[in-house]
Amino acid sequence: MDLSAGDTLTLFVPIWGSPEEWNEAYEKVENYLRACRINSRLHRARLIHTILQRVAERGPSDCGDALSTLAIRETQHMMKAWFARLMQPTAEDGRYSLVDGRVALLLCDGPDRWPYAFLSDDDFPPEFVKEMRASMLVAGPNLEINNMVPRAIDYGWFPEIAGDTLGSLNRWPILQALVVWLLMLILFAVLFYKSRTW
Repeated sequence: MDLSAGDTLTLFVPIWGSPEEWNEAYEKVENYLRACRINSRLHRARLIHTILQRVAERGPSDCGDALSTLAIRETQHMMKAWFARLMQPTAEDGRYSLVDGRVALLLCDGPDRWPYAFLSDDDFPPEFVKEMRASMLVAGPNLEINNMVPRAIDYGWFPEIAGDTLGSLNRWPILQALVVWLLMLILFAVLFYKSRTW
């Protein structure tokens, strides 16, 4: 590999955290970037180096969060700022969520068509900006709270007839007993018939 005298390589040596924690953070960020469809290994490695360098400069969390959690938060923070910078002229209220940006990025097929543009500090390719802004989802009308008045369920005519019949049977207990015995005789007759035909 031929390096000119002007090329410099920054060596990343964290002064806090264990090597295992930094390796775990590296893997988490790499998997996160893979989930964002950043398929270029070279670009992914550059981004991971930048993200971990920023985490190392910030220092450990006062809340005691894991190093991998800090790395993912830093990745999301960088992505949100990058999406806001990229999409700002089309913003109505100047705010973009991380989800809005990721959806727009995937809809325009950005990771495959412009593999080195993601989280880049360089100027955005004009076609990329145009596609991203065209892919931005426009929200529908604002949510309005509405009141729904409960109504009685209409079951039709059958429950009314059944209710009237049961009411009549309750008034005449002898008739109720006769109907019950008649239904039981019909049931036994059907069972008897079925047992003979098997």
